[in-house]
Amino acid sequence: MTKFQTFMEKYFMPVAGKLAEQRHLKAIRDGIIAVMPLLIIGSIFLIISSPPIKSWAEFMSQYAPTLSIPVNATFGLLGLVAVFSIAYSLAKSYEIDGLSAGVLALSAFFVATPLTEDGNIPLNLMGSEGLFIAIVLAIFTVEVFRFFNRRKLVIRMPDTVPPSVWRAFTALIPGAVIITIVFGVDVLLTHWWDLSLHDIVATVLRQPLEMLGASFWGAMVAIILIHLLWAFGIHGISVVASVMAPIWYSLTEQNVAAHQAGEELPHIIGQPFMAIWWAVGGSGMVLALTLLFLLFSKSRHLKNVGRGSIGASIFNISEPTIFGAPVVMNPILMVPFILAPLTVGIITYVSMAMGLVGKPYVIVPWTTPAPFSGLLTTGEFSGLVLMIINIIVAMVIYYPFFKMYDRQLLKEETADATDNIKEEGKSE
Repeated sequence: MTKFQTFMEKYFMPVAGKLAEQRHLKAIRDGIIAVMPLLIIGSIFLIISSPPIKSWAEFMSQYAPTLSIPVNATFGLLGLVAVFSIAYSLAKSYEIDGLSAGVLALSAFFVATPLTEDGNIPLNLMGSEGLFIAIVLAIFTVEVFRFFNRRKLVIRMPDTVPPSVWRAFTALIPGAVIITIVFGVDVLLTHWWDLSLHDIVATVLRQPLEMLGASFWGAMVAIILIHLLWAFGIHGISVVASVMAPIWYSLTEQNVAAHQAGEELPHIIGQPFMAIWWAVGGSGMVLALTLLFLLFSKSRHLKNVGRGSIGASIFNISEPTIFGAPVVMNPILMVPFILAPLTVGIITYVSMAMGLVGKPYVIVPWTTPAPFSGLLTTGEFSGLVLMIINIIVAMVIYYPFFKMYDRQLLKEETADATDNIKEEGKSE
């Protein structure tokens, strides 16, 4: 374990730390997070239109077309909103005008979007299908904007001009270049190969990444990597989600579209699976560990950690337990911390693949307590039951390691108490 820790600290941690702080990945993560309120609102309407109670669902079916409007207006605008929010976040990290960058990226997105035969904007490209071109265009727009700003190749206005006016003129030259380049590339692709920028990005990026992200092995690797990072003190989900979140959201949006169309859901893996199902209590299924601390620990330290962390764990906040126990850099608890969510992930995937539990398609706030999150994400009571089973399985996995650590701490606490009594006796 010591050699493994040394290897991780020397080779793995520096790379993971740099990845977590990489400017463009942080902008993608922050931009996607900005879309979350829309997706949660859309999910609420999705639950209302398709509730888990059969009689209620039959009654609400007559209102489904009307209730689909806010669903389409939220999930269906994922790419459109993301292109602005990602560009805004990246521009702010460079300390340049985020509003102008966001507007220019939005314009570039529309320029790159092919129209239908009757001249309308295809709504499907505004949602998850347009998410990856949105990421590419947002980064391209900000980098070009930054290039012109750094070299002062912009229109300068007197200091007496209001900020809103000079910002607009500052964006004029780089904006013209950005739109011209995107338009020129799109015209060439359409003329010579009958392709659009959306087609190119879908072929090169979206389809391969979605195949990887939707696979069982891709999900298991992500879960292992998230918890390896956490075990050494790095916020694992932030690092991995910086790369994978667009894929997971795109897969979920496809499930939503299939659900609205009355078709079989195509994916098990998606944002609900990766954010909710193996992270009950937070990363590491730590609600199970916190319950063990609270109910069975003899060590005063772990009992106090359980009491202090149970409230946070119920709402899937794992830091009090992870850093309070601690799990970080703890060779005893690191093993079940990785093994428990991995096992739960496998059980959940197999259950959904066999049809025992419905595939998740509803995005709920990550703080939604279990087991209700299991009910809400799948729309089935079997989801609630499976989540309870998962918590019990995680507790069983944690238990022998917990007992080993609890005995170790109890022994240390007893020794410290004995030493204190001896010291007090000497002082008297």
